[in-house]
Amino acid sequence: MIEHFPVVVVATSLLSAFTILLSGIFNRKIGYYISLGTVTFQLILSIFILDHVTKYGTIRYWLGGWRPPWGIEYATDELGAYTLLVVLFFSFFATIYAKRIVEKEIEEYKIPYFYTLWQLLISGMCGVAVTGDLFNLFVFMEIASLAGYALIAMAGKRALVASYNYLILGTVGISFYLLGTAFLYAVTGTLNMLDAKILLSLLYENKVVHAAFVFYFIGLAIKMALIPFHIWQPDAYEYSPSAVTVLISTAMAKINAYALIRIIFSVFTTSFLEKFLAVWTLVAWIASAAIILGSIFAIMQRSLKRMLAYSSISHVGYIVLAMSFLNTKWGIMAAAAHLLNHSLMKATLFMVACGFIYKTNAKRIEELEGLGRRMPFSAAAFTIAAISMIGIPPTVGFVTKFYIILASLETGQLGFIAVMIASSLLSLVYFWRVIEALYMKGHHEEVKRDDLPALMLYPALILAILCILAGVFWLAKGAVFLESIAKALGVVG
Repeated sequence: MIEHFPVVVVATSLLSAFTILLSGIFNRKIGYYISLGTVTFQLILSIFILDHVTKYGTIRYWLGGWRPPWGIEYATDELGAYTLLVVLFFSFFATIYAKRIVEKEIEEYKIPYFYTLWQLLISGMCGVAVTGDLFNLFVFMEIASLAGYALIAMAGKRALVASYNYLILGTVGISFYLLGTAFLYAVTGTLNMLDAKILLSLLYENKVVHAAFVFYFIGLAIKMALIPFHIWQPDAYEYSPSAVTVLISTAMAKINAYALIRIIFSVFTTSFLEKFLAVWTLVAWIASAAIILGSIFAIMQRSLKRMLAYSSISHVGYIVLAMSFLNTKWGIMAAAAHLLNHSLMKATLFMVACGFIYKTNAKRIEELEGLGRRMPFSAAAFTIAAISMIGIPPTVGFVTKFYIILASLETGQLGFIAVMIASSLLSLVYFWRVIEALYMKGHHEEVKRDDLPALMLYPALILAILCILAGVFWLAKGAVFLESIAKALGVVG
């Protein structure tokens, strides 16, 4: 029975989106409750899927009973099931958080359309996590992207321009992906990932295959906002509705990273990559530049949401750098762990940052003065997540950097250790400005506490606590699970 769960997860969101749209004719606010119920159900299914995969192996589902490579296959392995759980976990918390802030930021007549698009976005992300078909992955990425563009535009005004820029660059990125798929199909005659992996083992020297890899990498680098393909992201994060910022900065950002990991390691494999070590080393240094430049750009910002957006751009570099360590398990373990780690930190930070705007309309860092006393629990959640971003043990931010340092030591690429240290110091600079404004500036007389509403505060506090607990878990027992992902992707060492 559980083998049907991956397709049920995707179909449930599609059905929910249609239901919300119709029910909105009679009750404009019921969409929130349908959406929350749907995501809760999907999250429970994803837990069963991950448990089944870790015990019994990959779940393979043939849509319509058509045998691959002719039919579309859903293939959910350890990485896919883990990513699905991450996506739905943060979709669940973002949905809880959304109620109050959506009612304030979105016009009432638009709310049914908002939650319809919200469910389409979640459905697309779930589809990317479970599919084993290259073209089907393209379809789900487009479902998620188109819903994302529309959700960003719902804020109106400057968000319309941000959404348009995201649309243009997102279309360029997905077009590169589609070209890569076309090239790969031209030489292999298949769209099934497993089938393509087997056939490509005989075609590593083929120039068309090389071109396909380049198209895939550039296309997904644009979708991930890897420097220098990042210019769409700061505006999209800053001007989108607050709930949308939380969702796209966590779940959607990570599903694009997952797609890159999936294509590189499950289709092209490390055997292909090892033939081009010089190119892959260049990619590692581009990722390192993204880590440093993203942090420098973050220091230059005065808008809190924009600062966090550039911080996210920096952390995209972490994932790509971690992927570049081909001869050690620690690299891919760091990349897989960071799918969760960065989402925990960034969800907390954006929930609180958007909460500051909701409560006080404080958008710039200097406008946060004294909010540590007025909104103590929100400020505490932000501080914990900021400490994690800096990389203080035993937080999740430390775990990612620790694994990358281990990968650097094992492969003898010691320069990347300096990148990790520099990144932590730069993170300290821009987060300290916020912490200083919250706790050390402004009037020091007694102020009345006026924190966020429970539906906005509790998700942020829970995720802040998990920034510590998840870090302890990774260090204590989680490495075993991450190592199983590395082995499944063919990375050993």
